[in-house]
Amino acid sequence: MTLLKSILAASTAIALSASTAWAETKWDLSTAWGANNFHAQSAMQFADAVRKETNGSVDITVHLSGEIGVKITEKLSAVENGIVQMADMLLFLQAGEAPFLGIDTLPYLIQGQDQMKTWLEVAGPKYEEIFASKNQKVLYYVPWPSPGIYTKSAVVSADDMSGQRIRAFNATSFEFLEKMGAAPVELPFGELAAAVAAGTVDGAATSTSTGANSKLYQFTKHFNPLNWSMSPDAVTVNLDAWNKLSDEERAIIQGLADKMEADFWAASAAEDESKTKVLVDNGMTISKADESLNSKMAEAGKSMWVTFFEKVPEAKAIVDAYTAKVGK
Repeated sequence: MTLLKSILAASTAIALSASTAWAETKWDLSTAWGANNFHAQSAMQFADAVRKETNGSVDITVHLSGEIGVKITEKLSAVENGIVQMADMLLFLQAGEAPFLGIDTLPYLIQGQDQMKTWLEVAGPKYEEIFASKNQKVLYYVPWPSPGIYTKSAVVSADDMSGQRIRAFNATSFEFLEKMGAAPVELPFGELAAAVAAGTVDGAATSTSTGANSKLYQFTKHFNPLNWSMSPDAVTVNLDAWNKLSDEERAIIQGLADKMEADFWAASAAEDESKTKVLVDNGMTISKADESLNSKMAEAGKSMWVTFFEKVPEAKAIVDAYTAKVGK
């Protein structure tokens, strides 16, 4: 009986030890987006896949809407310092830590997912260098839908843009709209509806996602998807945490990132398509820029590239290599 008890006790100890080993790595992933956002949903799908394929040995908890206390502009530093092991970060919002990361906001540089793929092929090594210097690596990228303009009257030509009082969403969009001949406005998003209703603002610059979710169709009737830029989120992991994993765990996680990235890009495209349908279903007219407006956009965008190169000189060679590939 004593021998039997000893065997049972040893078996229980082994089982408990094995169970502990399978869940020995717990990571926090911070995202600024809410549960209904496709970036957050992609992060949760990735965490679930990692948990499943590692049999629970790597357990990633996704913290939504900044609930873990990491500000949207501090994702890069939070991962660098190990405050969280992972983060889903909008790259241009980390430019305060690494100025090159603001490059994707430049107008006319990256237009659409095909160009984004080429951009990441060319600029990928630079991004990897930046993230390595910040004690992390990228697992995957996912682009946002491109911004356009919501207006009361149709904007099709360069002349149509003239004088349009459009709410800009950041400093780059403000400068771009100004160069396009518009009269950009700085305004908290929550005050936009009242400003349009009062006639002090004609519309807003933002994506189909934000436009549909915010019901901009209630006070503007036209949307032109100018597609002047495209910005990616990156999901990164702290290198200290990464290097503590086994070779097998790292291979599984990297393999999942490589495999699932295409699905996440498809989700972004589907988001743009579905939200465009919401706009149309709610009475909005979708316009298309004519040659004069496209030419004005190229002119305005390229002038802003030059200014960026003055601030971030290493960007020029990368942009030159990229534009040679896409024909800009």
